[in-house]
Amino acid sequence: MLQVRNSNARLIAARGLRLATGPRLSARHQSSLTKKDHEAYAEEKNILMRGAIAENSESSKTSKQMLDDDLSLLERGIKRSDEMTSKFTDYLYKFHRLPADYGSNQLLTVVAELQQELQGILTSFKAPVKYAFGYGSGVFQQNGYHKEDTKPQIDLIFGVDHPAHFHSLNMRQNPHHYSSLRYFGSTFVSKFQEIGAGVYFNPFAEINGHQVKYGVISMENLLKDLATWNTFYIAGRMQKPVKILKNDLRAQYWNQLNLKAAATIAKHMTLKKNNGKFDELQFYKEIAGLSYLGDIRYDLGGEHPNKVNNIVSKNFENFQHYYKPIYKDVVLNNSHYLPQGFTPENAGNLLQSRIAKSSVTQTLKGIFTAGVTKSVKYAWAKKSKTFRN
Repeated sequence: MLQVRNSNARLIAARGLRLATGPRLSARHQSSLTKKDHEAYAEEKNILMRGAIAENSESSKTSKQMLDDDLSLLERGIKRSDEMTSKFTDYLYKFHRLPADYGSNQLLTVVAELQQELQGILTSFKAPVKYAFGYGSGVFQQNGYHKEDTKPQIDLIFGVDHPAHFHSLNMRQNPHHYSSLRYFGSTFVSKFQEIGAGVYFNPFAEINGHQVKYGVISMENLLKDLATWNTFYIAGRMQKPVKILKNDLRAQYWNQLNLKAAATIAKHMTLKKNNGKFDELQFYKEIAGLSYLGDIRYDLGGEHPNKVNNIVSKNFENFQHYYKPIYKDVVLNNSHYLPQGFTPENAGNLLQSRIAKSSVTQTLKGIFTAGVTKSVKYAWAKKSKTFRN
């Protein structure tokens, strides 16, 4: 029994180490903790100490009683670490390293040829990119596409430190990627980018023989959305399998919590819809569907009506790999996490409201960033694909 108790104590201690998921907080960040935060830390420490002291005083308890105490102690430790993790919201904190394998599930692989093509597209840009990933049917295969379809457009997102600087350099290198907004200058374009979800898209760009749509977002806005779900635009995209082309430890840290939050809601929704029974396929469908709650493109018929099923059915193994440690943590070990202000009960309504707002502004903004011709071309491509299915 001593071995069992020590094992559980180590589990709790390990979860405590994941409070800020590895990094040590600087003196500045420690000083920002409230009195309530310090009391919470002290309470968790006392829990562990009481567990150790109890080793010598509980010899008279039955094995069942001691096991119940162990499980209760473990559950309290898990709950406390989940609560404290949700309070760490400094999304600009610069991590020098993360614990071994933390977030390694995000590093999905694709076939070597596609990997080379994606890296070639990324390195063709002279403007500095801090973080980059590919997503969508041009990177991961989906159902709903026919052989006669043209090769899907490759979708990319670039996280940059200084959007105005990026656009200034990129306009010189690739002026044809931009609409007439480029004539107003890079400062104007970067400010226009901030509207809505903070992403500036250039669609139908011809790069290395591929048709590419790339979005530019500041690292601050990208990290903020992953941490707080303030727009759920990037966070929702990254809850589905993505191919990371250039990594950043901050994004890796916050996306891991983003995935855990998605799993927390999806588990709740799956059990609710299946009368308390869990189904893994439905679980991933719930995750994939979160980013489409309230999306105006569905109301306008701009997305395939079976898009969620198409995404999951062709990428089930990618979902399993992408969520492997999260699945174990949330589904099997019953650990939960959500950004502040969210609960499993209110998440659906909150997300629907935020997604509706961001999707409307991004759709309208796209008319200006892409230009009328490219906007019509993009809308027609989406609509014609729906008609064929």
